[in-house]
Amino acid sequence: MTTLDTILESPSKDLLENPLLRRELVEARAYQMNIAGAALKKNTLVVLPTALGKTIIAALAAAKLLQNHRDMKILVMAPTKPLVLQHRDTFAKLLKLRERDFEVLTGKTTQSQRLEVWNGPAKIFFATPQVVNNDCGRGINLKDFGLLVFDECHRARKNYAYTKVAEAYVGGSQYPMILAMTASPGSDGEKVRDLCKSLYIENVEVRSEDDPDVKPYMSPVGVEWKFVNLPESYAAIRSVIKKMLERRLNSLATMRVIRKDPRFIFRNDLVEAGAALRRRLGHGGQRGSIFGAIMLQSSALTLYHALELLESQGPNSLKKFLDRVREGDKKSHRSVATELESNNVFESLELLEEHPKMGILEKVVKDQISSSPQSKIIIFTQYRDTSSRIVELLSEAGILAKRFVGQASKDGEDGMTQDQQAERLRKFRDGDVKVLVATSIGEEGLDIPNVDLVLFYEPVPSEIRYIQRKGRTGRGNVGKVLILAAAETLDMSYLRSSGKKVEKMRRMIKKLNTELSPVLRLGQPPQLNPISAEEIFDGESCMPLEETEELKDVERTKAKKFNRDVRRVAKDLLHRVLQSGEVSLDDFGNELEKGGVDKSVMQEAVKQLLISKQVNESGGKIFPLGVDDFASKKFDSHNFEVERVLVGGAVLMVDEKWRTILRPECYDGPRELIKKGIKFRAKADFYKLDGKLHARIHSIESTYS
Repeated sequence: MTTLDTILESPSKDLLENPLLRRELVEARAYQMNIAGAALKKNTLVVLPTALGKTIIAALAAAKLLQNHRDMKILVMAPTKPLVLQHRDTFAKLLKLRERDFEVLTGKTTQSQRLEVWNGPAKIFFATPQVVNNDCGRGINLKDFGLLVFDECHRARKNYAYTKVAEAYVGGSQYPMILAMTASPGSDGEKVRDLCKSLYIENVEVRSEDDPDVKPYMSPVGVEWKFVNLPESYAAIRSVIKKMLERRLNSLATMRVIRKDPRFIFRNDLVEAGAALRRRLGHGGQRGSIFGAIMLQSSALTLYHALELLESQGPNSLKKFLDRVREGDKKSHRSVATELESNNVFESLELLEEHPKMGILEKVVKDQISSSPQSKIIIFTQYRDTSSRIVELLSEAGILAKRFVGQASKDGEDGMTQDQQAERLRKFRDGDVKVLVATSIGEEGLDIPNVDLVLFYEPVPSEIRYIQRKGRTGRGNVGKVLILAAAETLDMSYLRSSGKKVEKMRRMIKKLNTELSPVLRLGQPPQLNPISAEEIFDGESCMPLEETEELKDVERTKAKKFNRDVRRVAKDLLHRVLQSGEVSLDDFGNELEKGGVDKSVMQEAVKQLLISKQVNESGGKIFPLGVDDFASKKFDSHNFEVERVLVGGAVLMVDEKWRTILRPECYDGPRELIKKGIKFRAKADFYKLDGKLHARIHSIESTYS
């Protein structure tokens, strides 16, 4: 019997000899083939520097599976829609498949419409993990997927959707295969082990810039640091904030809330102390003293942040933050604001000069564009307030710069929608925008070729973020990274910290393979079932699916067709219910499937009928409105015929004997029944108003002619 295992006994270079691959577009890189080959044997975590083709590795593995298993499906996930579209375009460019073989699933389409797509003919699906997790909750089964790809997998922490999707996949598949990819999983050994556990990793493939099979493909990236001294004018405010912070840290240490020398209490210590205090509060105890400690911890954290903003960002960002503190409702904020006001900090802030980083940043950007007018520059900063100020500064200098921030609205400032993000990236790629000023949203995964300069407005303590930021340049050409840091401030601590963590991470992940255990699979490897020649498409590659009007038209067309099908099915279902009194959803769904209509269309139709209060559902059956609610009540059934429809009511003939008035508030059934000549049977009772007989119709049982 031929299985996937026997196929993979051949050398990894055979991955390129695949009729599904557009061979002329795939460079023969040994590390990519070796990693892809390994990923087809075990659940694999790939740790690879940015710009070395992690997506190509995933495409090689997927192509091999599809070559040998024509009925297999592949799922590729990434955290954001722009990155999802980017992966789809890479796969569509490299693989000889038709457009219908690729499907992109995002939150823009209704969940029922997505369920139809999941059950469709596509071979490779691209989606955000949130969409996949939501749809798993609605009943999709991942058991038919031969490979799940988790890009930017370092996000797989705690309750992030990646962990839930992996659990659902491994729990439902007889032979699950997982490929997880990142430029950096982090340096915390325990967290990386948790990541491997969450994604059921059995094997780690790691490469660095210095590995011999990678080095030939690395473009040189020069990293330079520029250190600035804080102006003398900052000293007074800096001293006030430091003294306020030190008093609180000393109190926390005295109370044994944080068991460290106050000189060595840092932000993480304060965050952990806050979490511990809130846990203690939940378990009872001396609530007064705990509340007091929480006040100290919270105000210390506020002051720690204020100090960092002054030293690292400048007076503009600090002023905006302190204004929000002063206007806030938290008691700890009010205490900090009151003390700052008594020390004239708010007034003094108005007199402070710009942070010296801003002057260096402006000069560096001007020099880069002057020496190379076609340059693309990305500036990273931790804070939105700083990003706004940088854009303002560069715009005043005549340099076309735009912000690139996340979707969430923060501090009264709107975020960017995914459409806006995609459009801004397109303009940056095309050169319409010279400088992109990005917060953390720009750090991950986005393929922006030929970025000449990446500028860190501040160092970052996270090795993951350092590697991600740095990786935005050096993609196919010589790159340059410039890191700005203020001397004798937290900047310097973060600068040292990120470098140490990168080295620690590399040492740690190389040892992981000795600790990982194999995943218990309930089934056998899939048997050979090669793709047919007819399914291999040798025409031109599929068009890219950038977030353009063309893509939106495609999405709108699909949505219109789906909605048309839903309306048609809803009308048919309502007609059957009113005629027969009940309809089995299983029988109705099977009938639809025989006619080529997916059950997801029926699910959406039922949902809309329920929302519009035209039917009831119980035990897998659909009834006319009110049957369940009123079955236990002793209302008699009557035959009704609509004689006239008036403003504010209708006149109905009852049992061919007498007339009654039906007011809108006494009828909650399908509106289409209240038309002249329509006959139906319903449970009802009657009452007199102003001497005239009125009906209350509780449930429709059937229609008749």
